[in-house]
Amino acid sequence: MSGKYLSALLFLAVSALSALTLLVEAVLQFFYGKSICATEGCKVVTQFTRFGDLTMVLLGLGTLALITVLAAREMRSVSARSERVVNFLLVTSLAGEGFFVGYQLFRLDAVCVFCLGVFGVFIVLGALRVLSGQREVIAGFGALFAVLSLFYLILPAGGTALPRDAKYILFYSADCKYCSEIRKELDEKKMDVRHIAIQEHAAMLKNLGIEHVPTLMVNGPQEKIFLTGTEAIRRHLLACEQSPPAPQKRQSLPAAPGQGKAGATADPGAGSLVPFSPGGASNLIFSPLPDSGICKEDSKCE
Repeated sequence: MSGKYLSALLFLAVSALSALTLLVEAVLQFFYGKSICATEGCKVVTQFTRFGDLTMVLLGLGTLALITVLAAREMRSVSARSERVVNFLLVTSLAGEGFFVGYQLFRLDAVCVFCLGVFGVFIVLGALRVLSGQREVIAGFGALFAVLSLFYLILPAGGTALPRDAKYILFYSADCKYCSEIRKELDEKKMDVRHIAIQEHAAMLKNLGIEHVPTLMVNGPQEKIFLTGTEAIRRHLLACEQSPPAPQKRQSLPAAPGQGKAGATADPGAGSLVPFSPGGASNLIFSPLPDSGICKEDSKCE
């Protein structure tokens, strides 16, 4: 058995098994809402796919299935056209895998184990193709290296800037039932709240120690306050509704003997509730009660 034939046989076996694995993943996601990969990295990466993780799985499945069919055809009879198509698919797939892996490593700082498995499959297929004499596939490895290098050399932007003109910003997740509840309540109260998906600012919030949704940001001119959980948000809104109006300016009265400046009267509103004052056991905003109305930002809760 020649080395070229052995490489072609291994190529067919690897591509067929990989296509079968992606088929199982597609079935699990479509019918059961589950995935072979259950790590946190896979959940984080999934949130950044525009059309959902299933779309990416189907794209990989279609590519590997086509490669498998063409490789099986080559085993029966040599076809220059099939060779060119397989080589083209491998070159473009290697370049695409360079983008996916580079984005995960140097932008998200989170790695999908299943994605790395697919990445390894295309590396193996490309190497077997080169060993079988298809030198043009080397261009795919060059594209892979170039894309990874560019991701490494160029620092990421600071992310999307928060809207500075919004007094309230609610960070939510589409998979969080509590987010849907609080968003509905805010709409019913006709509050001017900017709703932003947490994926857009996940890194910033994680650096602040915020990993759950819903989270309401009170964007004050002198202070920024983050409230996580439906109960904490409701208590804040209730405190704002119950806070007394600002006292009206009173006329200055002559100072009595022994007093200081004229008009230095006590303000009856000075001891009223200040919802944002940190500290104090009676403050439910900064010392909230245990709250079950939260979801992990990268988890699905219903």
